[in-house]
Amino acid sequence: MKRQVTTIGFAALIAVATVTAAWAQANRYGRTQGYATDHFEGFDALDEDSRIPQKKKSFWYSVDADTPAAQIQIAEKKEALGHNRSARKAYEALIREWPTSPEAAQAQYALAQLLERQGKYEKAFDEYQYLITHYAGHCPYQEVLDRQFRIANYLLHNNTSMFGWSLSGSDTIRERFEQIVRNAPRGTQAPEIMLVIGSIRVSEKELSEAIAVYEGLLNRFPQTSQAVDAAYLAAQCRHELAVKHSYNEPRCREAIAFIKAALVRMPTHPQKVQMTAWMSELTALLIEQNYQQAVFYDTKQRNVEAAKAAYRRFLTEFSDSHYAAQVRERLMQLEKGAAPLR
Repeated sequence: MKRQVTTIGFAALIAVATVTAAWAQANRYGRTQGYATDHFEGFDALDEDSRIPQKKKSFWYSVDADTPAAQIQIAEKKEALGHNRSARKAYEALIREWPTSPEAAQAQYALAQLLERQGKYEKAFDEYQYLITHYAGHCPYQEVLDRQFRIANYLLHNNTSMFGWSLSGSDTIRERFEQIVRNAPRGTQAPEIMLVIGSIRVSEKELSEAIAVYEGLLNRFPQTSQAVDAAYLAAQCRHELAVKHSYNEPRCREAIAFIKAALVRMPTHPQKVQMTAWMSELTALLIEQNYQQAVFYDTKQRNVEAAKAAYRRFLTEFSDSHYAAQVRERLMQLEKGAAPLR
């Protein structure tokens, strides 16, 4: 059954961060807009000098021809002959010697593809990023994004050695996925990638950051199928944190409000039963918190006025709870002048 998502701005869900970004997206070959924003909820902040610097001339990369057109032919011939190392150097030399030539973009793309074919995936990803950064209007933008996504997925699922050791930190892999979203904030892959980023945050026990990613997805892409998954996953993280920090009443209330709002917007959510169970569990926790607080004023602090105020608040909010009759009786006693309990 196809999942339906109500068209709604999920900023209404307990006032999560307001989205004010103007979007950029990848278009057909040779046409692409620049970054609209570098701020994404739950992503690592970018350093001010994080833009990839342009490659400079180097003693280690000398050209073999007098023109970029001739140089790229030399590089392509070396690659065709299987001389991969010298081909890479020839492409690099062209990029550094003639960075503004049309052949420089071709050479950069060829270099990244060559590295990818050789299984040098991390280096290939970085070279594709250099291509997007410096030659965005002169490359098949969507194809490059697809290649970056494919590489990032490979690194995510093949991140252990034969001995079971992690080859790269999950932070490094997550940052590659974040870069792809920044490259095309309105791209068709963005919602799927944001789910991946959230799952990596969860695997690292960074639940607050995962919630920010999932709710960012809900705000930005409320009509997508991934928004359905994001609502459930955000609710799951909020529930886990509220239970773990059971003393934190505001966190518990926020979790309940989020789940309630999500189910109002998605009344046929496929995980509605589980989300409703979480909401009931957290409501019971909230009732217990408020009851124990009122009892504390009554029995520990022995503050009659504070106890009466707490009991009244309890009855206003939880009039049908299993503590209600007991609280009414005790409130009536206090209002008749009874002393605090010992």
